[in-house]
Amino acid sequence: MALKRTGMAKARSEQLALPESQARRCAERLGRLVERELTARSDRRLTTRLRQATLRRRASLEEIDSRHPRGLEKARRLRRASGHWSHERHHGLITGPTGSGTTWLSGALGHQACRAGDTVLSRRLPRLLQELPMAKGDGRYPKRMAALAKTAFLLLDDWGLASLREEHRRDILALLEDRHGRGAPIVPSQFPGAHG
Repeated sequence: MALKRTGMAKARSEQLALPESQARRCAERLGRLVERELTARSDRRLTTRLRQATLRRRASLEEIDSRHPRGLEKARRLRRASGHWSHERHHGLITGPTGSGTTWLSGALGHQACRAGDTVLSRRLPRLLQELPMAKGDGRYPKRMAALAKTAFLLLDDWGLASLREEHRRDILALLEDRHGRGAPIVPSQFPGAHG
């Protein structure tokens, strides 16, 4: 059986070039090849999920600086970092004044969800609300709403920057109803409560 020119073929060539690889048993060499291929595939899937997520900031939960008082409890941060929250589909509301890091923190949560194997999509709410009427006009609305509904984590940034028109409220309600029990929205906002 010929190996395709993949990561496994490259790894096999590298293995054969090492003098100590000749002393290893065939099963051990094969195990290392398979392990390397699985790691490469996992890395490619993560890269694809991160690219499709369109996160506005490159951030990770490990980079949170605990020295600054932001009201983030250490136990809650550790729970988020463990990945359990992503499988439980908890909704998230992250509030704080401009510059406090709400978008950065939501990006870190999105990055963590991608690492846990979940699909993530980050959208600025004002831009999303501009896209939906155009999707209605050209017939893409049902498909667009279905894609938003099936995404595991939807980050809706810049919530509350402007008042919502009745049409926008209906679209958001339809989106949240479609996502109920299937995925969690994470909403970073500059306001301490729900406005709109």
